[in-house]
Formats: sequence, structure tokens, C-alpha cells
Amino acid sequence: METKKNSKELWLAFSPIKSNYFNFMIQKATELGVTKFLPIIFDRTIVRKINKDRVEKVIIEATEQSNRINVPLIEDPQSLESFLKNKNMDLIFTDLNSKNNKIDTDQITSKPTCVIIGPEGDFSELEREQILTFEGVQPIKINENILRSETAVISALSIINYAIN
Repeated sequence: METKKNSKELWLAFSPIKSNYFNFMIQKATELGVTKFLPIIFDRTIVRKINKDRVEKVIIEATEQSNRINVPLIEDPQSLESFLKNKNMDLIFTDLNSKNNKIDTDQITSKPTCVIIGPEGDFSELEREQILTFEGVQPIKINENILRSETAVISALSIINYAIN
């Protein structure tokens, strides 16, 4: 059986969610090629702690299941302010308020591509403003409907994979 190496770094910045949905989201994101997980504690984040050991086990199982060579990393939870200090990424912002529904591939560089997904209850207005000031951010509306966090992750990663590969 052939194993696959990712050609492009794909990061997922997300709000931790309840356990069963969280495991499912991590599994599917790993299968869809995420190379780094960046948990963010937003204003409306309900689950504020993660069991990193358990998450790493879920990641390893999903990595093996999907024949990947590299096991994705998971960082410690951080604030949005701390996350936005990392300028070494192309940021795709899943924004319900955006009119844009296409990714501009000309704005995707050789830097890692990071998709940021909001918490249950969406981003606060202040968070939305902070994200929109990130240099080169691409806001994108991934669906007309309000999606659950784990569904938004799968949808956004599928769209991004299609656009950048």
C-alpha cells in the first residue's frame, strides 16, 4: 500500500468542542491533510481544556488509517492574539458575513495555509475585526447555512484542498 506525503502545509486553527465531536473533527481533519492543529480559546469557546495525550492518539490512528507518512502536530491552546502574531502563514477565514465564496489561489504562497474556524456561537465582533486585520487574510463564506464546528472544518478543508492542490 502506498503512503502519501503532504506537499503543502495545511494548518487548522479551531475552538475546542465537546469530546465526541472533537475526536471526529480531529480524525476527519487528519484524513483531509491537516499538518498542524492550533486550538484557540475564543470569547465564546465553551470547552477550554483539551486532553493532548488523547488527541495525539486520535491523530496517530487517523494518520495510520489514511496512509500518511507525517503525523500532524497539535499545539497547546492559545489566545487569538497570540495566534495572530504568527505571520508565517496564509490565513483563510471562514466568515459567515463574507460575500466571497471563492479562494483566490494567487494569494496562496509557499507559506503554510491555515484555515480558522469559529467556536460554537461564531466569532465575536472584536475577534472578527482582529482576524480581518491579519495581512493577506482571505475571508470566505463556505456555506449559506450555519454549520456545526466539525462540519465547518470538513467543508472548509475540502474546499481548500480542492483549491490549492
